[in-house]
Amino acid sequence: MVESFNAVWLALNELWVQMVLFLPKAIVAVVIWIIGKNLISLGAALIKKIDIKGTKVDDYLVNLLSQLVLVVGKVLLVLTVLDFLGIGRTVVGAIANGLTLMVAIAFGLSFGRALEGDAAKIVQEFKKHLGKKS
Repeated sequence: MVESFNAVWLALNELWVQMVLFLPKAIVAVVIWIIGKNLISLGAALIKKIDIKGTKVDDYLVNLLSQLVLVVGKVLLVLTVLDFLGIGRTVVGAIANGLTLMVAIAFGLSFGRALEGDAAKIVQEFKKHLGKKS
């Protein structure tokens, strides 16, 4: 009975030590989160103050750029906080690589769909050109 009580006491003591050692990291991570979030919001607000006169898409472009800064900034902030907290660098790297791949595929699909008509015209012209030589 005494041995099991000692084992439980040692386990709780070890848990307490680990929590005390982790607490400063958690506090600094929260500070990084708050400062980073405020800086990202400040950057997005400054971008919204950009005035592009003489263009048709000025409001749309400014809002798009502002939203892009918000999203990318928050993703980078989350990755930074996770890395600071000691979440495995391979996990953070895998998440970053996955996000990069996701964005690359999205751009590829969007540009592929946007240029589909032009590609069809080029193929038709090529077919006509091949048909004339036959």
